[in-house]
Amino acid sequence: AELKGHTGSVTRASFSPDGKRILTASDDNTARVWDISGKLITELKGHTGSVTRASFSPDDKRILTASSDNTARVWDISGKQITELKGHTSYVTSASFSPDGKRILTASDDKTARVWDISGKQIAELKGHTGYVYSASFSPDGKRILTASSDNTARVWDISGKLIAELKGHTLPITSASFSPDGKRILTTSYDKTARVWDISGKLIAELKGHTLPITSASFSPDGKRILTASYDNTARVWRADNLDELLSRGCQWLNDYLVTNPKDLETLEVCQNKSNLIAAAPFLVQEGENEAREGNIDNAVATFHTAFKWNPSLKFDPKVKAQEFAKKGKAERLIAEGERIVKGGKVKEALADYADAQKLDPNVEISADSWNTLCRQGSLQGYAKDVLFACEKAVALARDDSNNRDSRGLARALTGNYQGAITDFEAYIAQTEDKDSKAQRQRWVKDLGAGKNPFTDAELKKLRN
Repeated sequence: AELKGHTGSVTRASFSPDGKRILTASDDNTARVWDISGKLITELKGHTGSVTRASFSPDDKRILTASSDNTARVWDISGKQITELKGHTSYVTSASFSPDGKRILTASDDKTARVWDISGKQIAELKGHTGYVYSASFSPDGKRILTASSDNTARVWDISGKLIAELKGHTLPITSASFSPDGKRILTTSYDKTARVWDISGKLIAELKGHTLPITSASFSPDGKRILTASYDNTARVWRADNLDELLSRGCQWLNDYLVTNPKDLETLEVCQNKSNLIAAAPFLVQEGENEAREGNIDNAVATFHTAFKWNPSLKFDPKVKAQEFAKKGKAERLIAEGERIVKGGKVKEALADYADAQKLDPNVEISADSWNTLCRQGSLQGYAKDVLFACEKAVALARDDSNNRDSRGLARALTGNYQGAITDFEAYIAQTEDKDSKAQRQRWVKDLGAGKNPFTDAELKKLRN
């Protein structure tokens, strides 16, 4: 049959779900419904610009059109307009029903895609692309949205409009993007002459090279085992998609050790999540949760711990209790770090308070010898030797062979009147250092202390502080 009647170019043509009717869209501002013999059934008039897309609803009872007049419209099967979707500020490049027919998705040259309910009320606006959005489509389960743009990227969103993944790699505008029949892979085509296959997280699986001019469209076969591409190079090509599964399997094997020790990446690569990998990665995921809790992200940590339980049900701990425990550890560690920082600026009392608060918050908080030594030395130089002497003792107890700790304690001892103790510490430093100037300086201090003289005058302390 030949379908004649449009007075402009026919931009799209498609069958109804039952295959008994045909729907055409034209730049004469109309869409038309025909029977299979080519007889015109109805004409959809109302758009004031070219009709760029037209499609039947899944239940075959409605028709959706998109137009360069910045609107999309819903019609009943007789051609009566039901609703007009207004909001886009430029051409509506595509419009489609969700798989259940309850929502509508539109894409536009205004760089956005939008989700509407069937009455025409806008539910969500998908913002982020920096170029025209050429197409937008629902995943087979209707829970995700895929957009393709002239900004060289495709993006995956949830139904509320939250960005899930950005597919980067094409070097020229993406002309089309579609989900595989099972919704687990994505196929994109570009003016860069390639098609690419991605997993749902946005990881590149395969690049289909061979066309010599831009690829205009590509699609999976209904069983998902083949890919069909069409190009300006006057050819269409068929590619075997089932080989991709073999590549994925091999890639998972290559990445096995990495994924086990980097569980957040394994979490996004569902294809690599075999039982042994998940069990081996669970302890590392627990560590990720502990780190999140340490940083104060308790909710994220609890969610991570729950995922670890799914991967290895034999784990035994309370996620909330563990998250709170490590949140305290993290806060205590931050207090120690802050104490180290401010004592160098002369805030000795505040630093002492930070150290004390940290130990109250977490009695088992790990404080290194270097950290205690910083408090010891800086506090002594600022005139608080008596207050920080305990820190000097802790530094030496943790690393007695470190001559720097002995040197700092020697300073504190001298300033608190324990000259003999100071001499012992300085002599230990002198025995280990290779710095001639430092050795000579300590030898002078030892000589003065042995004579009952305190070498740490205000001028000497100022010199040491500087």
